[in-house]
Amino acid sequence: MRSSGASGGPGVRAVALALAAALAAGALAVHAPVIGLGLAAVLVIAVLLRDAPLPALGRAAVLVAMVAALLGPNLAAPSAREVFAFRVLAVLIAAGVVAWLAMGRGVPMPDGLGWPTAIAGAWVSWALVSTLWAPSTTTALRWSFFLALMTGLMLAIPIAASSRRRLAWFLGALGLTFALAVAVALAEIATGMRLPTSALANRVGSFAATSFFGNQNNFATYLALALPYLLVLPVVARDVRLRALGLAGAVIAIALILFSGSKANLIATGIILVGMLVVLALDPAMRRAFIAAVVVVGAAVVLIVPSLFGAGIVPLPEQAVAKLDFSTLLAQVQSGTGSGAVRTSLLERGLGIAADTGGVGVGAGGAEDVVRAQQGYEGVANLHNWSLEVLVDTGVIGLGLLVALYAYMLVGNLRVARRTPDPWLRYMGLAGGLALMGFIAGSLGPSTAIHFAPMWITFGLCLTTIVLARRAGPDGRIP
Repeated sequence: MRSSGASGGPGVRAVALALAAALAAGALAVHAPVIGLGLAAVLVIAVLLRDAPLPALGRAAVLVAMVAALLGPNLAAPSAREVFAFRVLAVLIAAGVVAWLAMGRGVPMPDGLGWPTAIAGAWVSWALVSTLWAPSTTTALRWSFFLALMTGLMLAIPIAASSRRRLAWFLGALGLTFALAVAVALAEIATGMRLPTSALANRVGSFAATSFFGNQNNFATYLALALPYLLVLPVVARDVRLRALGLAGAVIAIALILFSGSKANLIATGIILVGMLVVLALDPAMRRAFIAAVVVVGAAVVLIVPSLFGAGIVPLPEQAVAKLDFSTLLAQVQSGTGSGAVRTSLLERGLGIAADTGGVGVGAGGAEDVVRAQQGYEGVANLHNWSLEVLVDTGVIGLGLLVALYAYMLVGNLRVARRTPDPWLRYMGLAGGLALMGFIAGSLGPSTAIHFAPMWITFGLCLTTIVLARRAGPDGRIP
């Protein structure tokens, strides 16, 4: 009887095809080494995984894509910065889903993910419609593509992390990525050397770290989004090792936020600390956790406040102390100079542009083009405000969809944190709710968030919490 290769390794036909493709990849590598080697790697992986169950392979692909999204352009070929690992993986995953559906299979839609999927679908559809009146069709399609790409990642996370064990794998991968990111940042501060993708790579005297995120504001926003998942560990975890890990990570995250000079994310940190106290104080069942939170918040205040005056445990350079001085920002606004005046001008312009369109928006991705075309353009076109960008680009409808998604996640996570008996879900709900609270201010840090992976991954984790809470058994525990 002829072997099918299902249990004894690849079949003869598969091996022959792989060898032929390998020869083609080798020939291609002579003229285009990066593309040829990449094709060869894909072929090896395809042969090794040809018998892997497709759902398991899809979950692994989502996990790898999530990490690749955080590493961003650092995983790009030198000659093609726009084509980096995450985007390639995302396209491959999308193609796999289409092939899976073409075979008559279905993608599971967990309970609790229906509304977010409908909101994301409506948002992408409206963005595509807005290309009809956008200043640049190419820019509008690019913005819409990023929206579809990142909302797809957001929705894929709760589908892939659909059990306690799978969630642990995802959190572990994110934890290791965080450790790598802060290690790179600390090395930057110690040596002054930066990754090629850093905006500070050729700047003399720059004090902040950018890690994998291009500039210090993006990195600080990533740290602020990760901070609640660290701060909550010493408050609710029973394992001493987890408490120590969370406390150490939170101290490093806060120190690097201070070192970035990002006022938006310093405010976000304050919102997170106060929000944790308020949420736990309002829950009688969490009084013991509230006491622990008071200790943690007290330690954070001792770490932060003296450093703002250049005298704390964190040895901030004078430039960072000056950037974190809110009186300087107020003076800039009043005098019409500096970054404070630029931010105020962008806010006024953005609201004015949105009003001029009658609330419809200028079209996906068109905000920067319209700002550049206005009189008095001062060289900064990014709105540095995610909600304002969505309003200007996609109008009241787009902003309404974002607010609906945000409210669904925030209310859902805080409800889980208060009602579930499962410690994992309580941790995820509290941390996710605090991350969303902090991001209200933290979203003012990045110049744009349409392809800011940490935001979309945090949204995915918040949706995962809601989905797992719906799957919990009669005892309230997740499987």
